Amino acid sequence: MPSALAFAETSKRYRNGKLALDGISFAVEPGARACLLGPNGAGKSTAIRLLEGALAPSAGRVWLLGEEVGTPWYLEARRRTGVVPQGPGMYPDLTAGEYLGYVRRLYGRGDLAAVVEVFGLGDQLATRMAQLSGGFQRRLTLAAALLGEPELLLLDEPTVGLDPVATRDVHDYLATVMRERTTLLCTHNLAEAEKLCDEVVILNAGKVLVHRSLADLRRESRPRLRLAARQGSQAMLAALQSRGLSAEADGDAVVLAAEDARGQAPALLRALLADGLDVYECTPLEASLETMFLEAVGARPTPALPRGERVSA
Repeated sequence: MPSALAFAETSKRYRNGKLALDGISFAVEPGARACLLGPNGAGKSTAIRLLEGALAPSAGRVWLLGEEVGTPWYLEARRRTGVVPQGPGMYPDLTAGEYLGYVRRLYGRGDLAAVVEVFGLGDQLATRMAQLSGGFQRRLTLAAALLGEPELLLLDEPTVGLDPVATRDVHDYLATVMRERTTLLCTHNLAEAEKLCDEVVILNAGKVLVHRSLADLRRESRPRLRLAARQGSQAMLAALQSRGLSAEADGDAVVLAAEDARGQAPALLRALLADGLDVYECTPLEASLETMFLEAVGARPTPALPRGERVSA
């Protein structure tokens, strides 16, 4: 079975000379829920636009549902793909109902009434698209993307600009519709990616830094300890520094990287209590996607407590 989408030594250089993608190669297999991450200018949106057929690669090849972009067979693969663009166009002269009807005719399939019900659009069908709230505009875009019963979803910043309530609603919809579909989610929202996806592709400066499952990344990531005392984070940092350890403040607590967080925690806790600190939290932390992302793109990691280091009381 071919990959759901794939890049092979793909580069894209714009007319102004900017190299947005520099020979990237990766594939997302059918059924995967992958997130595409990277800092601004990493090449994420360029990759999505290549998959959509909106851009042509300067070098290399791109496939969508087994068909190479730019070939006569690509159009059929594109019809089996649902796209939620970062800036969905709102046609000022069309109502939400007229727009969905147009999409239904374009794809030639899909249960319009069911999609309207799922996304709660029944009361908005007579409203012109440009007059919908941001939350309902996103719902409408998702409804249109799903109306053709796609095998693959390409989501480019689906919650950008939404308030927290609308973001939560869109996340709930996405969690449901992504279950049985291959998905590539392009986002800056790391919590969103962690909630919705099970594998990650990290781009930086047009190159692929990481393509792994989140489970594998967590297993390989350095464990950490979160420590908090009644005296506050500064007192905790000073106590750790006096023992040759360094950490980073996290509100009223501190976070210390450790090679064996669970094994080293008891000795460290005894030492801090002996120093007179009223420690009320000593929690091993699972690595978050934010931590793994910052490590991948070269941000400064939390200083570590080496494996097996003894902490005397």
